[in-house]
Amino acid sequence: MRNLSKLNNLQVLRAFAATCVVLCHTHYTFPGMHIFGSFGVDIFFVISGYIMASILDRNPAFFLRRRILRIVPPYWFFTILLFLVDVAFPQLFHTTHVSGMEFVKSLLFIPCTKILPGGAKLVEPLLGVGWTLSFEMLFYISLSAGLFISRRRAVWIGAAIVLSVLLASFLFATSSDIAGFFARSVMFEFIFGILAYYFCKAVTPMTARRFRIPALALCVACATSLICFEGLLHQANLVSLPRALLFGLPSWLLVIGATTLSKAGWDTNIASIVLVGDASYVLYLLQFFSLYGIDRILAVRWSWLKISTPSGAIVGISASILAAVAFHLAAERPTLNRLLRRFGGNRPATELAPVS
Repeated sequence: MRNLSKLNNLQVLRAFAATCVVLCHTHYTFPGMHIFGSFGVDIFFVISGYIMASILDRNPAFFLRRRILRIVPPYWFFTILLFLVDVAFPQLFHTTHVSGMEFVKSLLFIPCTKILPGGAKLVEPLLGVGWTLSFEMLFYISLSAGLFISRRRAVWIGAAIVLSVLLASFLFATSSDIAGFFARSVMFEFIFGILAYYFCKAVTPMTARRFRIPALALCVACATSLICFEGLLHQANLVSLPRALLFGLPSWLLVIGATTLSKAGWDTNIASIVLVGDASYVLYLLQFFSLYGIDRILAVRWSWLKISTPSGAIVGISASILAAVAFHLAAERPTLNRLLRRFGGNRPATELAPVS
């Protein structure tokens, strides 16, 4: 049976999710639509739940240590880089200026409270997109606690801890910025990912092959619905639904469809797409630098590079992807493998499949 922790289709979903997030941050709007793409975060959360459940089910040794080695170095690198650029070129930033304490909090995945020019409050780390990593770290710590209590039931104990934190955050959301930050329904999406893993594990290869066409149709329908929900129905009553229902459920079904296709033998082997999926974490982190570097430096001279225009959005997204792939190949992957061999149980990064 195929190792379900090694699916190229999940890398394709990562590439799709990261590209959609970058598109969202260009603020480009297609004719007749609203800005869309933030649902890529929901896809990432579901995939994270799937992968973590897979690891704990198959080989949980050095779990938390390996997660930290994967997540922390790139995040710290880009957070420190942003801080240094902010200090050296403050005129390039509108709301990023932070104190030393806020910088330290960001490195520790603790959200900071920012006051925007209009007086609105924003709770997130220095590197704005890092808000998702605060949830990721909470998820990893919860699963590690579950692993400490019972290796056999670690996934479900960890899921219960996540839900308990969510409940406590709801209770204190009005009196604490941190509690308000964590009182988001996106935490359910980690649980969706866990359920997706066990669903895929229970499906036999023969059954998966029978449902290849429906699974493919499900993937297309879910990807389309995510775009439509955010891009076309922005002002509809649907937006009042919890995010976990509006974007989380379609993301869950999308992951189920993609993993079912992999189990049925329809796993992607297009090297370029899988490579973008491999580099998706870096793409998610560095997009700020590429997009706003183009928008606030180059577009001052060449207006067609304004990232909210069609040409600027294409250049910005393309530059972000190319930079992410280059950084992944030259720095992230070799550094990660060295760290894992030295501190992570002498095993390189093998959770994700090589391209056929």
